[in-house]
Amino acid sequence: MIVGKLPDIYRYKGISKNIDTAIDFIMNTDLLALPKGKTVIDGDNVYANRDTYIARPIEDCFFENHLHYIDIQIVLKGKEIFGYTHISNPDLNVTTPYNPDKDVTKYNYNPKNAVFFVLEESFALVYTEDAHLAKCKVDDEIVEKLVVKVKID
Repeated sequence: MIVGKLPDIYRYKGISKNIDTAIDFIMNTDLLALPKGKTVIDGDNVYANRDTYIARPIEDCFFENHLHYIDIQIVLKGKEIFGYTHISNPDLNVTTPYNPDKDVTKYNYNPKNAVFFVLEESFALVYTEDAHLAKCKVDDEIVEKLVVKVKID
């Protein structure tokens, strides 16, 4: 997993063609002006989902990971608790088996040895082996978020 401030995302160009496409889009787009819902960037290879919400209490959150897509999760406005642990963590228990239609496996929300931090006007680039937890409440303010889905290439 890579975490950083949005202006520094350019540093991660060169990892893969699809990540480069996503970073170019991020750097050259007014992300807050994107409509809610899905924006296609490069077919099924790279697309974005824009959302606005009030984050949930942490006990209502869950960890998840994906097999075919990397996430670039960007909190544009507001803040949320974000969590990370490697999928090999023995305390990470599957609560919903892999769903190939949604490319997601879901896990319990509080495994031991997970790292939790506040994501605020920053990004988290999460790989397939990164179980991650998002949309967890810091306060009652509205969160503006973009998740860019990047097909592994």
